Amino acid sequence: MKTKKSPFRLFFLLLLLAASVTAAHAQENLKINSIFEKYGRQKGSTMVVFSGVALDDYKLDKYRSITLPYDTNRSNDIQQCLEEDKKQARKIKEVITNGIISSGYYQLPDERKRANRYILFKTGNDGTATLIYMEGGLDSEELINKLFIKNK
Repeated sequence: MKTKKSPFRLFFLLLLLAASVTAAHAQENLKINSIFEKYGRQKGSTMVVFSGVALDDYKLDKYRSITLPYDTNRSNDIQQCLEEDKKQARKIKEVITNGIISSGYYQLPDERKRANRYILFKTGNDGTATLIYMEGGLDSEELINKLFIKNK
């Protein structure tokens, strides 16, 4: 017996597909996307992707991070991407060591006038580098407080 698909159900599925394509596009226009694509599945790298309910408490729509061993080739790739993407940033905070970005915070212009976008980067003393991309409704001060400052 065939079941008839309701037009509402089809519309809802198309709406979900359009929303996921739009969210994916927000990061695709950034050079750091190539770091996630190139190194995300390599041995020694750890990539984390969150969306949806997992981020509701943080008022974020998307979170993507990668931690990887930091060698010369990866350093060059990441540095080039950060240099290119920070040209779009409206707020930049960096620590430069020997001419190389060792940590950085970049707040990017709003996409679609509803989501704040951030790139965070840090090299660790253990020879690793962590790159994070986030987008959502929080302003930068509120976001930093929620993520990095523990409540007493």
